[in-house]
Amino acid sequence: MDKDARDVKQLIPWCDHAGLGHLLLAFCVCVLLGSQLANPTLVQSYQRINTAQSSADQGKAADSKVPAKPHKELSPAESSIQESKPAQLNQQRSKGDESKTGRDSGEEETEKGKEGTGRKAVSSLILTVKLALLGDPRLFPYEIEVEAGSDEVTLAGKVSSEAEKAAAADIASTVPTVKSVSNKLEVVKELLEAITHKQDDIITRHVKERFAKSATVTAANFDVKTEQGVVSLSGAVRFQVIVLEAAEAAKQVPGVKAVKTDKVRIESEG
Repeated sequence: MDKDARDVKQLIPWCDHAGLGHLLLAFCVCVLLGSQLANPTLVQSYQRINTAQSSADQGKAADSKVPAKPHKELSPAESSIQESKPAQLNQQRSKGDESKTGRDSGEEETEKGKEGTGRKAVSSLILTVKLALLGDPRLFPYEIEVEAGSDEVTLAGKVSSEAEKAAAADIASTVPTVKSVSNKLEVVKELLEAITHKQDDIITRHVKERFAKSATVTAANFDVKTEQGVVSLSGAVRFQVIVLEAAEAAKQVPGVKAVKTDKVRIESEG
């Protein structure tokens, strides 16, 4: 009898694993035990085993049946609202950024406008008169000093003729806000010649600097003189092309009016 009970116990897990129900389990037990199933001891053993198995199955079912949170189905209108919320939020953020950018740009333009209105043009009567005198070719070579009062301008310095002195006064009087001109310019007839000579010296120095950049012209060792902007070259060379190169170099110096090469000799070797 005990052996039959053990057989039943071994059969129960197999039936559960195979997916057989309790009815099929009972049928298998009946077939296995036959007429011995009527034995009270065996029947009680089967009932205890079946009861214990049922209790275990109920416990597992209770554990597995955890109440799940019910899912609320949304209507089409509610679904549309839920989908449009992120887009509306992004649109509101974009509008906020644009309005902020607009405010920043407006504030920047306002600051620039304030700066522009706060800045005043800087000029003076003395500078205006000096610029007007420098614009005249007759007065350009001279150093003319300008002093200004409330409405009077004083001119001081040296020019080379009475005509130039009068021209300076006329030019100063045409400047706006100038009511009177005090002309204290001194006429020095030799002044223009001295200025020209000074300018000629500057030209000669620059021509020699140009010659130093060419090895062939430097080797020719030209003598350079300048008079009223006209450069004269003298010396001796074997090739006339060297003379042309020197004349082209002198021509590039500002203030040069002409280049004379008639005093340059073309000599043969030996």
